[in-house]
Amino acid sequence: MTNLSRRHMLQGLTALSGMAAVSSPALAKLAGTPQPDWALGWRNPTKHSLGTPQLKLVSGTMPKGLSGTFYRNGPAVFERSGFRMNHWFDGDGMVQRFHMSAGSVSHTGRMVETELYLNNEKEGRITGGGFGTVVPNPAPMKGPDSVNQGNTSVLPIGGELLALWEGGSAHRLDQVTLETKGPKSWGNDLQGMPFSAHPKVDVDGTIWNFGQDVFGKQLVLYRIKPSGELHSVKLIKDVPGGMIHDFCITDRHLIFVAPSFRAVRNSDTYLGRFKYQKDAAQHVVVLEKDDLTARRDFELPPGFQFHYGNAYTEANGDIHFSVCTGDDRFVTQGAKDVLRGKVPADSPVNLCHALLKADGSAKITETISEMADHEFPQFNPRFVGRKARYLYTVGRSHKNRPGQSAVLKHDLQTGDIQSHDYGAKTFAEEHLFVPGSGSAEDAGWLVGTTLDYGAKVTRLNVLDARNISDGPVAVFELPYTLPLGFHGTWMQG
Repeated sequence: MTNLSRRHMLQGLTALSGMAAVSSPALAKLAGTPQPDWALGWRNPTKHSLGTPQLKLVSGTMPKGLSGTFYRNGPAVFERSGFRMNHWFDGDGMVQRFHMSAGSVSHTGRMVETELYLNNEKEGRITGGGFGTVVPNPAPMKGPDSVNQGNTSVLPIGGELLALWEGGSAHRLDQVTLETKGPKSWGNDLQGMPFSAHPKVDVDGTIWNFGQDVFGKQLVLYRIKPSGELHSVKLIKDVPGGMIHDFCITDRHLIFVAPSFRAVRNSDTYLGRFKYQKDAAQHVVVLEKDDLTARRDFELPPGFQFHYGNAYTEANGDIHFSVCTGDDRFVTQGAKDVLRGKVPADSPVNLCHALLKADGSAKITETISEMADHEFPQFNPRFVGRKARYLYTVGRSHKNRPGQSAVLKHDLQTGDIQSHDYGAKTFAEEHLFVPGSGSAEDAGWLVGTTLDYGAKVTRLNVLDARNISDGPVAVFELPYTLPLGFHGTWMQG
């Protein structure tokens, strides 16, 4: 990628970031608004640095052979000096580390010390940022990393842990202490470039990732060696400006879907630039891993989604993938409502299976609405890029509160759904599949956190992935609650 391309992309991204940080005297202060009990998940943490050497075991026992570290990331600090952010995605990021060893679990939580976070700490107020918030009296911006909140996911790589955002740099953290070591640069001409929060780790350890330049209608595509060194980077042009948060891979292909939520207008926030075009087809770009110039384009019915499950390519070239899809209602309004303690309007998210045929046609082959809303799809990582039988999501929504309360196991062969519901006053967060020692695809565990806002506790749960309907085989409890987060990763050992 040339310096000219980088400079053009950064100029556009900086301009977009600046739109989210203009002064607005008409902006209402949201802090201090009475909150319902479920709003506990969107309150600031009790401290910006948390630690517990041994969590309380409240039921069951840790399975033998389950040893490693479970990391999570998510927005945490939404409010400073009487001003509250307007959108869930706008909180400063906090990374959680749950280390499991010898049957016990320890916890560390620490803020990602981005340029923005440090400036907020120094000034004692919110000085910038804002995916969906207009920040009053913003500090001067030098580039996209001036509004980087480092709040979406994590990736262990090269002996470090990366805290991921999407519009700018990843941030390097110490894997044990979570101390921030600064932005990650993949090369002199790549500083500050967007690096998405959903990298894909291939079967050989290769890491694929992308960054999106929405208004330039292009992607920057990263290929990273298992050692953590950059293998190559390529600019992919002519990608429609739909908000792309995630992608999927097969053994042969990379699949990007530009949804019907398109950047088509001016606004004082980044989110506001997008409009859901209910009649606009989703545009799918498929690239060959071994030849990134080999490309096929498809169209799928209108929709918008954040997250994808697994994908695979058949011998005849047909491609299958799973996706949790709906429309824009949650991102444009629901994620604002939760910060105000307001129950969002229904915005159904169904699990869908898509088919991209070798002849150029494409369709949704199945839509699963049972126990929806479906989110945070996961599968056995040993099956990445090839046909798998099982997919795991969170699901089962409630009318009187946001979020989901259950973890689900989808048998893609029989159509059966197995579930465990944590209860109507519990939020079920993303649960990761951790492979066990057996050869069966579902031999392993689901590891995930829940927030019981009735009891006011955060718990770490371990379920047997073969029989999740039996409930957790081990439950550990923190002495404090954690804000609801987004995504995590597992590091063995």
